[in-house]
Amino acid sequence: MHKITAIIISIILIIILFSPLAYAQNSNNTKTPIKHVITILFENHTFDNFFGLYPMDNYSWNRTIIKNMVIPNGLINTPYLKELKPVKNGEYSTIDPIEGYTAYHIDWDNGKMNNFINGSGIQSMTYFTSYQLGLEWSIASEYSIADNYFAPQLSESAPNTLYYIAGFTPVINDYGPPPSFSINETIFGELSHYGISWNIYVGNKNTNNFDDMQKYLYDWNSYSYHLKNWSDLINESYNGTLPSVSYVFSQNSNGYSQAAPENVEKGEIWLAYLINKIELSPVWNSTAIFITYDDPGGYFDHVSPPKLDGVQLGMRLPLIVISPYAKEDYVSNTLMTHTSILAFIDYNWNIPALNKFVSDSNLPLDMFNFIPYANGNVARPPINIDLEKNLPSNLDLSLRPENITLNFSYMFPFVPQFNYSSLPYNRTGYSNSTLSELGFSTYLNTDKIIVPFYYEPWFFLLLIIIGIVMLIVYGGSHEK
Repeated sequence: MHKITAIIISIILIIILFSPLAYAQNSNNTKTPIKHVITILFENHTFDNFFGLYPMDNYSWNRTIIKNMVIPNGLINTPYLKELKPVKNGEYSTIDPIEGYTAYHIDWDNGKMNNFINGSGIQSMTYFTSYQLGLEWSIASEYSIADNYFAPQLSESAPNTLYYIAGFTPVINDYGPPPSFSINETIFGELSHYGISWNIYVGNKNTNNFDDMQKYLYDWNSYSYHLKNWSDLINESYNGTLPSVSYVFSQNSNGYSQAAPENVEKGEIWLAYLINKIELSPVWNSTAIFITYDDPGGYFDHVSPPKLDGVQLGMRLPLIVISPYAKEDYVSNTLMTHTSILAFIDYNWNIPALNKFVSDSNLPLDMFNFIPYANGNVARPPINIDLEKNLPSNLDLSLRPENITLNFSYMFPFVPQFNYSSLPYNRTGYSNSTLSELGFSTYLNTDKIIVPFYYEPWFFLLLIIIGIVMLIVYGGSHEK
């Protein structure tokens, strides 16, 4: 009897050990104090288009702070095309530049970066200032930004967003499926495999998808319970149920994504609201927020994108990292792309690199600080953006973008939390750390693409052979 009991107990222990629950119990064993990663995706802006004049423009209220801030590699002191123009005061959007694989390659012009007018049109030659982006510039001034962060592909939304979630793409432009691939090829599949919690958040899970990306995942329906609303993210931040990894997509019919010709300030207000709620929630001291854009949208950028693992990267994109462990007023020169965020997730939870491209992508480790400040604390306190105070009481965020005409330039810059001279780190730098160099294994050795048989080359060859045979047979019969 005792022997049977022992066997039963052993079986139960083995089931628990190899179940997702066992992995989930280890989900808090992170390499850093960060237990929650929230990554937020906007649409269609380059670094120069949003931060080209950061922080030196003519609309900021405190020049003393500004003159002591770090200047990233933008348009300041950089020769650039005379056609470039700032967005006018009182305007918050531009005409949509021409987008697409072909247009972006014309813009790029083999690295010369001087053909945007012929590729994406004269409307591509614009840039915003703190007059339109006072909130976003202020957030960047308090935390860390990157000025060497590129789109994974010299193309538009679909391939770049697929790199954002999977570290590869089966398409080169906005078409398909087919081809498609399994969700197990994405970061979501890897996190599920290791029992690490995750969710995707959209404006309305009943009417929105995450930027149409799930259509490429042929087995998405078995994971669809991970799709939630933005409001769920806020609630979970306060009730203790926020997952380890959260992917937030701004795409919404109400115009929050900032893509042209939408009002960029509407998305900015939404972002500030979301950040404010998270910073004032119980999860703040264990959270890192990554904010970036899916693709350049056709806007000008002066830096020629390099190659990574033989892949030609696209134009530079904005990247802001917000965290109690993010360096203050820091500019990272680390060469990065969307897969650097995937690499950080794998690194932080000590799981294999999703694939080789992720493994070879630089980690954003230089953007974080885990050394105590002068007051002895490592984690920085939250910043209360206090939107209720700064926004008019009658503001209706459900309004169409063109109905918002606010000016938040007076907010930039925020007063630094620490005196710049007392910071325990330099305010610019870079890192060349990759998961490959750190000895991480690789989760996926190959990325498997699913293509219907009638799209396979052999099927077209078969049709040609059948056609030739029919031509010979019926042609010969006709001659007789």
